[in-house]
Amino acid sequence: MKLIGIAVVILYDDNKKILMQQRGNDEKYYAGYWGCFGGHMENDETPKDALERELVEELEYKVKNPVLLVTNEFIDGDSKIVTHNFIEKYDKSQQLVQHEGKGYGWFTVDDALKLKITDLRRDTLLKARNFLDEC
Repeated sequence: MKLIGIAVVILYDDNKKILMQQRGNDEKYYAGYWGCFGGHMENDETPKDALERELVEELEYKVKNPVLLVTNEFIDGDSKIVTHNFIEKYDKSQQLVQHEGKGYGWFTVDDALKLKITDLRRDTLLKARNFLDEC
C-alpha cells in the first residue's frame, strides 16, 4: 500500500475567522470544493517542513508556530492518505498572494461548514471550532 502524506493549515484571524481555499474547477480531485492551504509531503519531509514549503508556494506565507490540531487517515484505492492538519493565528503583517486554487476567503467556522467541503474537512473544522473557542 502506498503512503501519501499531506500537511495543511487552518489560519485564523483576530475575529476567529478561518482562511479557506476553493479548488479550481479543473482539479483532478474535489474540483470546486473548499479546503485548507497545504499539500503533499515530498521525499523525507516532515509534516511541518511540507507545510512550510507549501504555504510559501501557494500563498507566499511563512508559518511561524503551527500547532498540530488533528491527524486523519483514510484509504483511497491502494493508497493510505495521512493528513496532518495544523492551526495557526494569521500574521497580518504578511500579505497573502494566492498562486493555486480558484479563490479564497475568510469565514466563521459555522459559515465554512456550509461550503462545499468533504466530510473529513467538516470533522477537522469542528475540531478547529473547539480550539478557537478555547483561545
